[in-house]
Amino acid sequence: MEDNLYAPPTANVVADAPAADAHRFYVVAPLKFCLLFFFTLGLYQLYWFYMQWARYARRHPQHTVWPVARAIFAVFFAHSLANRLDEAGRERGERADWAPIATATAYVVCQILGNVSDQLAARNIGLPYSDLIGTAMLLPVGLSLLRMQAAANRASGDPHGDGNRRLGPANYVWLAIGAVLWLGLLSSYLL
Repeated sequence: MEDNLYAPPTANVVADAPAADAHRFYVVAPLKFCLLFFFTLGLYQLYWFYMQWARYARRHPQHTVWPVARAIFAVFFAHSLANRLDEAGRERGERADWAPIATATAYVVCQILGNVSDQLAARNIGLPYSDLIGTAMLLPVGLSLLRMQAAANRASGDPHGDGNRRLGPANYVWLAIGAVLWLGLLSSYLL
């Protein structure tokens, strides 16, 4: 073999493929999800959507995904996320035991209804019903996201969310903040 001074160097480069399903989506145990979602009066969903899209973007760098924007405007991207969760589950051979479009639609409708009710309550329109409806919408919103979280866990190969089951120091801070929010909300109902 003859050495060519002008030939580009050759190297055997092999990129490691990502682990089969490691960190495909954000994994969290159902109990931890419920605690963080309901104690923070739903604020946890901003972080949750951000983490789902950040994991997706990291795994699919060929797609332009802005996780912060998709978290802030989640009602516009919930269906897209649900479809991606469902596709990832099917790729793993999981049986589709959920309705991604219906789940995302329930989330969007209840989130919008909750936001409208909160805005009415903030303007003293329809009190106390508008305030109660806004708070009550936390339940269907949280349950819809919990359904999506179950799909994310399955798609990531951790159906019970064991990889993110424990509460860390930051979680306890958010739970404490949430407790204060709940006390404020409950005292406003009682006064």
